Amino acid sequence: MSFASDIQTKTLTATGTAVNGRSRIAGIYYIQATTTPATLTFRDGGASGTVVLTLPTPGVVGANDLMIADNGILCSTDIHVTISSNTDVTSCMVMFVGGKAA
Repeated sequence: MSFASDIQTKTLTATGTAVNGRSRIAGIYYIQATTTPATLTFRDGGASGTVVLTLPTPGVVGANDLMIADNGILCSTDIHVTISSNTDVTSCMVMFVGGKAA
């Protein structure tokens, strides 16, 4: 992974906008609290925006991460994260370049 600027982070414990403005998702770190699978959905353009990544969680208790290769995933407007169940996934940290943490 190679970026021209510093990677920033924003942690969410419920569905919401993580980053305002044009940005790139560089990685994701989340805590799975139960053995029930959940889904993390990342959108560009708010809660009803374009889905740029859907991440089904494996339902394995513990910390998990996903690093995005190359330049990451571009979001032109913002990064919005939908956590299908914040009982099963208790937090989601978005690593990003550009934009500003919401």
